[in-house]
Amino acid sequence: MFDSSARHPPGKCHPGTREKALKIITDWIIDPAPEHSVIWLYGPAGSGKSAIAQSIAELLWQAYQSQYGGSFFFAAGDNMGRGDGNKLFSTLAYQLAVQFPALLPVINDTLFKDPMLPTRSMEIQIKALIVDPLLQVSNWSAHTPTIIIDGLDECANSTTQKNILSLISYYIRHHNLPLRFLIASRPEYWIRDAFEVATIHDLTLPISLNEVGDADGDIERYLVAEFAEICNKYSLIMCSVVQPWPPTRIVKRFVEESSGQFIYASTIVKFVGYSSDFCDPREQLQILTTAGPHRATAFSTLDSLYAAILSRIPDTHRVALNLVLGGIILDLTVQTIEIFLEVDAGMIAINLAALNSLIEVQPVEFEAEEVLEVFYGPRGCPDETNIRFCHLSFREFLQDQARSGQYFVDVAEISHLFLFTIFNLFGDALEQKPEVEQHKT
Repeated sequence: MFDSSARHPPGKCHPGTREKALKIITDWIIDPAPEHSVIWLYGPAGSGKSAIAQSIAELLWQAYQSQYGGSFFFAAGDNMGRGDGNKLFSTLAYQLAVQFPALLPVINDTLFKDPMLPTRSMEIQIKALIVDPLLQVSNWSAHTPTIIIDGLDECANSTTQKNILSLISYYIRHHNLPLRFLIASRPEYWIRDAFEVATIHDLTLPISLNEVGDADGDIERYLVAEFAEICNKYSLIMCSVVQPWPPTRIVKRFVEESSGQFIYASTIVKFVGYSSDFCDPREQLQILTTAGPHRATAFSTLDSLYAAILSRIPDTHRVALNLVLGGIILDLTVQTIEIFLEVDAGMIAINLAALNSLIEVQPVEFEAEEVLEVFYGPRGCPDETNIRFCHLSFREFLQDQARSGQYFVDVAEISHLFLFTIFNLFGDALEQKPEVEQHKT
């Protein structure tokens, strides 16, 4: 839950940041008859979704308590069960029973008759512990309370995640479930497909953190305020430092490196001012602004995030993954990776889908289409697609073997492979060798 000791201290929005997203969600919560029963808040890894969900939960609890239904914050790999989807509906049912006294005897009676309900399937739990009790209560609130589900992408596996969305959609659509849901997640392709194609689509208001508000401006405000707090905390050390500290150019550099992702900025703040009770912020900042192995140690939290996302890709795809990542670093398009790095198109699609929370894929115009037609032949040349990383720090991670380990991308080697293939393919094309025909089929 939002106030669980397992999450203490929870991350939340810094004052004055994410105001547009918070306003959209708050307006929806207090609207007595919203057009949509679900909000899907999505964005890349580290973009601040959980902080927004936490801030909304606290706001509801403090100012609109009658409209707070419950919350569940998933966390992959957590030993407290926060990655277990089977705990979701029983936890929400408990909160609903505590929040709304009219529900308490109904849910109590249900559990008395079958104490094993919390161990049953999700389908049985949501019906027996939430849907049926809500439909039995005659004096239920006319203003539907809000349920907050954060980190859906960190719940168990894709099948469980899709099942949760399917159950919520079914009971809202077919049983008029008197609840509304704020669901935050990364835009993993199976979650995106559910919200864009499945039955929950018509019920949902999507909010992309990449498109709402001024992320760079928010990050700059956050950094300036936090650095000022660090100066106050270490006033004896910092009293002789020229203000503002750090210089504006350094703050601007950190904003640019953050790429709109709050997790990068918060990592910088923690390293500079909160590594220990005896750290010197001046020395910590010097480490961050100087290339070298010590700088990499500041980003261990980010590195763990990147490694966790990459670890979900099967080992059998590792060679293709390395080539795809190398192609992105070299600023190659999808079709160029397929042809000149000789990666199967299906394998590229699988890896890009798995990397969805770390990359952006965009169509681009390509002037040398006739060149690609030599290799695609009768199939025709597909639309050219460009890829870029959402995080500049992810690029650094991949190219630093000490940080990325098994996920290290040797850009020089992949660049050599790219040039070698170009010379061979164009040589074949110019000489009209039989091998060219192989690339046309």
